[in-house]
This record gives sequence, structure tokens and C-alpha cells, in this order.
Amino acid sequence: MAFIVAVHDVSDPKRWWGGAAEAGDPPEGVTLHSTYPRKDGARATCLWEADSVEAVREYVDAFGGDASRNDYFEVDEKHDFALGLPAHAASGAQ
Repeated sequence: MAFIVAVHDVSDPKRWWGGAAEAGDPPEGVTLHSTYPRKDGARATCLWEADSVEAVREYVDAFGGDASRNDYFEVDEKHDFALGLPAHAASGAQ
């Protein structure tokens, strides 16, 4: 399991956040740890845990569609500046 950061530039906040609310729980093996939306909803940064960036991308793209541009990356947990990460989820974590 890895921590994945997703940065969302949201062009249609009402549709984006509405889709997120309706999407329901992420699939097994994908966990959302935190979401940090800008006050107007036009930008957000989220911390996920999953086996891969692609697993997060597939879930987010399914509900977000073209209402945002998204950038994803895997966190380098071994880097000294990777601070404040939660403990890995119990489901198959290292």
C-alpha cells in the first residue's frame, strides 16, 4: 500500500462535489484519509491510500469526469520531509 496525493483543479465545483457525495465509499483497497478543499471548492488536495496511483485515478475519474483536472503522485515515505502521514490502514498494509 502507498500514500497517494491528488490535487484537483475544479472547473465546476457544484458538479464535482456533488459527484463526490453521490459516489459512495471507494472500492476495497482504496482509502481516503483527508480532503483539504479551498473555500470556494475550486481546488482541493486529498490524501489517499491504495496499491497504486491508477487505483485512485480510476475511482476519482469515475465520479469527477471532466469537472476537474487532477494531478496524482505517490508519496515518498522514506524522504525526511514526508511528515504527518497516518498509519497504514489495517487491510493488507505493510
